[in-house]
Amino acid sequence: MFLHEFKYELKRVLRQKEELFWVLLFPIILGTMFHFALGNLNNTTENFYTIPAAVCVEKRLEDQTFEYVLESLSKGEDPLLELTYTDWDDAVSLLEKNTVRGIFQVGTDVTLNCVPSDSGNATLAIEQSILEAVLREYKTNFTAVKEIAIKNPEKISEILDLAGEDVFYGKELSLTPGNMDNTVQYYFNLIAMACLFTSFAGSYIAMHHQANLTFLGARKCVSPNSKFLSVFAQFSACLASQFFCMILNILYLFFVIKIDFGTSLPLILITSFFGCVMGISFGFFVGSIGRIGETFKNGIMVSISLLCCFLSGLMIGNMRSLIESACPFINDINPAVLISDSFLTLNIYGVTERYGVNLFKLLFIAVVFTVTGCFIIRRKTYASL
Repeated sequence: MFLHEFKYELKRVLRQKEELFWVLLFPIILGTMFHFALGNLNNTTENFYTIPAAVCVEKRLEDQTFEYVLESLSKGEDPLLELTYTDWDDAVSLLEKNTVRGIFQVGTDVTLNCVPSDSGNATLAIEQSILEAVLREYKTNFTAVKEIAIKNPEKISEILDLAGEDVFYGKELSLTPGNMDNTVQYYFNLIAMACLFTSFAGSYIAMHHQANLTFLGARKCVSPNSKFLSVFAQFSACLASQFFCMILNILYLFFVIKIDFGTSLPLILITSFFGCVMGISFGFFVGSIGRIGETFKNGIMVSISLLCCFLSGLMIGNMRSLIESACPFINDINPAVLISDSFLTLNIYGVTERYGVNLFKLLFIAVVFTVTGCFIIRRKTYASL
């Protein structure tokens, strides 16, 4: 009997074009739009590039330490600076053409000249701030060493040795070689949204086991078959079909769009499986409540799903962090946050306790929804059919 129910429910789900659209086609369309909108965003705004700068030496100082500093910063495979030595007039011309980001003027003192940064050009502002930091760091260290040389000349060699050392005050953490591009969070939330949209299939199961809502529900109620077995078979068929759609979604993102999720494909699929269980259970719970029709219940599920995705950062990237600072409990019970945070944890830390806790929360919420929905359906009786 289980296989009979499973087979026919699987056929029904595969014929429901509306359910397949929201779980399969809509995430693919939205993922493609994300790719064209965000695909090159990280390369143009956050990747590091060598900063071009002009050096104008008006008066050769006896202490040429600053020039040595600039030379050291312009060497190596990925140098910080690309220097152009020229006179003042040519340097100003290069700065006006935006060929260089600043002019280091070496005279009786060392100064930096930059054009006022455009508020809309974040990259230029960052590059200018880096040049200012180089000059500020040099002047701070130079002043300190000069004072020590005057007051305690015997300590000068020790100070110079310390100045050449790199000191780290943080604690080194072992991270996975994941994808540090922050735009990948939108794809994590996209998968979470697709998992929540599996709720349509779960709602169908509950509604078609209630005689006062559908004719099929009336037939099931007078059937001698076990209602628990029927629900379990249909739940399993929905899970199999919806998870298959999720596999197609992830394979499209993984191999066609080539999104780097920062972890192995099997772990991504395992997380999505728990998300599908959560989504179907949520739909089953909503479908079991009240005597309202299918259209209204679908509207409820869409609204709640999109709200959860909005709070997890699908529309606004930092929304989740804002919620975390204002009311962390919302993130603890938001299934979209739990799913996306599981992907994020795999990407950065790998399989850790945090990842296991997220999956446990998803499974716990799914069990609560399923048990509550079964209890509501089981308690219903009818005077006549």
